[in-house]
Amino acid sequence: MKTYENGLTIRVASNSEDQLKAFLIRGMVYMHEQQCPYREEFDLNDYAATQIIGLLGGEPVLTARVRYFQDFVKLERLAVRSEYRGRGFGHHLIEYLLWFCRSKGFRKVYLHAQARLQQFYEGHGFIRIGRNFRFSDYDYVEMACSIDLNASSPKIGNPPDRINRPEGILELPGPLERPNLHQLIEAKPLPKGG
Repeated sequence: MKTYENGLTIRVASNSEDQLKAFLIRGMVYMHEQQCPYREEFDLNDYAATQIIGLLGGEPVLTARVRYFQDFVKLERLAVRSEYRGRGFGHHLIEYLLWFCRSKGFRKVYLHAQARLQQFYEGHGFIRIGRNFRFSDYDYVEMACSIDLNASSPKIGNPPDRINRPEGILELPGPLERPNLHQLIEAKPLPKGG
């Protein structure tokens, strides 16, 4: 989770209410504003993806989803409600998404950008690859970027408990990293005669 000085908080959707908020934003932006049909906006990928939600004073204002492939992640369904645009929230969303992907150990990030937003994504290190295509009556371009990993990026067995941490808070020790009762009993010597 990240909170910005403008009060915006961006985090992983952690329950069904968060997921509903993410879907509502997508409905407002893609279905209502851009006239995308429901069958094109919502799909089974929602159940295999990590949903991201942005809140301002508890009000849902932006969303995205992250899908995972063999050696890259794909950013999808990035949306900021129209009344919250022009405040830098889209930049915060991309920064958060890149941080999130890095924290999970991915080096490559891929997305389909509406052609009109190509320069926005280029400003965050994405380059145009592949070809142009149309989806829901909009022109899109394939884009990708490489991100550098840091020393805390997860690796198999290094440390193993980090892999068990809850989604979206990989930087914080998880509940399984606390000593369990069995470890505490073994570590505490029994009193003599008892």
